[in-house]
Amino acid sequence: MNLSEYLLNVFSSEKQSDLFDSFLRAIPDFVYLLDLADGEIKYLNEKTDIIAYYTEEEVLSLDKNFFPVKNFANREEFMDEMNILFQGVEIGDHRSFILDLITKEGKRHIVRNRGTLLKKDKDDIPIKVVVIAEDITTETESNEREKQKQLQLDNAESLFSYGSWEWIIGTEFVTWSNGLFNIFGYDASQYPDWKMTYGVYNKHIVEEDKNRVKLFSHGVITNKTKYYEFEHSIIDQRGNRKLIAVKGKCYFDKDGNVIRVLGISEDITELNELKNTLKYKVQELSKVYKELKKSKDLFKDAEALMNYGSFDWEVENNKLLFSDGLKRLFGGSKITEIPQELTYDFFVSRLHKDDVGHVNETIHRAIRSKKSYSLEYRLIDLDGREKTVHTQGGGTKKYKNGSTRLTGNTVDITEMKVYEKELRYKIEELNRSNQDLEQFAYIASHDLQEPLRKIMAFGERLSSKYSDQLSTDGQFYISRMMDAANRMKILMENLLSYSRVSTKTEPAKLVNLGVIIESVLGDLEMKIQDVDAEITLKPMPSIIALPTQMHQLFQNLISNALKFIKPGEKPIINIEASVVSCEEMESIKFNFGNNKYYKIIVSDNGIGFDIEYSEKIFLIFQRLHGRSEFEGTGLGLAITKKIIDNHQGLILVESEVDKGSKFIVYLPDIK
Repeated sequence: MNLSEYLLNVFSSEKQSDLFDSFLRAIPDFVYLLDLADGEIKYLNEKTDIIAYYTEEEVLSLDKNFFPVKNFANREEFMDEMNILFQGVEIGDHRSFILDLITKEGKRHIVRNRGTLLKKDKDDIPIKVVVIAEDITTETESNEREKQKQLQLDNAESLFSYGSWEWIIGTEFVTWSNGLFNIFGYDASQYPDWKMTYGVYNKHIVEEDKNRVKLFSHGVITNKTKYYEFEHSIIDQRGNRKLIAVKGKCYFDKDGNVIRVLGISEDITELNELKNTLKYKVQELSKVYKELKKSKDLFKDAEALMNYGSFDWEVENNKLLFSDGLKRLFGGSKITEIPQELTYDFFVSRLHKDDVGHVNETIHRAIRSKKSYSLEYRLIDLDGREKTVHTQGGGTKKYKNGSTRLTGNTVDITEMKVYEKELRYKIEELNRSNQDLEQFAYIASHDLQEPLRKIMAFGERLSSKYSDQLSTDGQFYISRMMDAANRMKILMENLLSYSRVSTKTEPAKLVNLGVIIESVLGDLEMKIQDVDAEITLKPMPSIIALPTQMHQLFQNLISNALKFIKPGEKPIINIEASVVSCEEMESIKFNFGNNKYYKIIVSDNGIGFDIEYSEKIFLIFQRLHGRSEFEGTGLGLAITKKIIDNHQGLILVESEVDKGSKFIVYLPDIK
């Protein structure tokens, strides 16, 4: 008879010996016999405290409900699971399973069950199983607590970017924590025993730190240092550079020799960056503080120098604060007589009587609307002097108590008003003078044309009819007279053109600059052919402008390019246009406003000129070359600049001797 048959016989109630029964009752484990065929428990050894303090009778009397087991709903489900568990098992073989129980008091019991198959039926189906149950609640809960502690430790290491390690001196491996694997870029699951080969850590230390770390580590062991710490950089397994802070502790044997080293390595890369950032910000804040202090002093000086001040008025409390500058503005030489506690009434008391009404109305409207305001008015300071001031302020809300505040600045513009009055008078005088000059230029150039025509006409007749009767000197004098008259004619025509530029004789309209330039090139066709010039015209924009003046503008620029050419070299003229970028607008000291501007460039390969004359060439009657070299009156570019000024534009020039010139015209895109 084998053991299984013996146990089966023993567990049969009629054959069970008193001695064996006493043995089963004496052992600390709970023993029971499962009848899988009937779905019942046939035997219990009364150790029911193992199974949640249910008595033997209570367990055996349970019908459908087996007993409070969290991982099985009822007896039927438990028995079905046991049938499956022991299916195909040989008699005498074992299978284990866990029961998670709830006691009558609501406490948890975890029971490990080890079942041995005792009998099968004729169809080889298991029917009898003896089970020994062991309470592993304490062990399980302890393991769960350890797992929870390890999880908390792993989370803490991950959260604070650190890991721990332990090395037994002389051994081949170092124990790493999960956090250390993460820092160095390794997968901890590939090292289930948490063992890392000695030397891997050092392999990741950057070259510039290796020798320093090696010497330091040897020094710790040699000098038997109990606690130590230092920093170094590593390159992790993924190629990332990190700064590591190491703290360690050495453990010693009875002879004082180091036998074990325990340490923590913390990734302080971000902390170091933050530290550097904070250090930089502290330095910047220190600079800002110094600048603020300096600004405060400058602000006071500026108030005194520029005769202005600021105020802050709490409307509901009627508390008015004046800066030092505003106190000087209202107090004059009697600044000490200004009340310590100011109110709006004091402000009103110093206003000129004729301005009280509109000042009150403007200020209270600003309070109601919470919008900014600006006004000009007169005040009488404590010295009795009348001042004209300008105030700009606005109404705001305090966040804490919701009271309305009115803040702003007031500047003394008394002297500026006097200056404006004088300036206005001078401008009027200047305008009258300009009008007189333009009228004189127009009359002179217009009225002188008739006698000049007669001089030229009689000179031509004298030359044609009587040249044979004149001596060589006489013919020379007539020739010089005709040349001078012709130059005077051109000069008067240019003067007339210059005076007409200021007078808009036509309405502005949308002008296609490309069409204008094509027309100019048509007018200059003979000159272009004479000098064999090559002209490239790229697409041009359309703008609102005076057509006649645009024609004159480009005629002057292109004529100049055809005039100042290098002997023996083919003239090349390029005309192109583009939209002016914001960066270029910012780099040029010109008030472009909010308008979009076009840039038109007329460039040539002519004789050029020294760039120091770039402003002189736009002045009236200014010439860089004598009449014997190049014809002209010195008015062409002056007219060009006046036309561009009329159109709120700008003209610049770039040139170099013998390397050509480039005229750059900026015109607004107004459509």
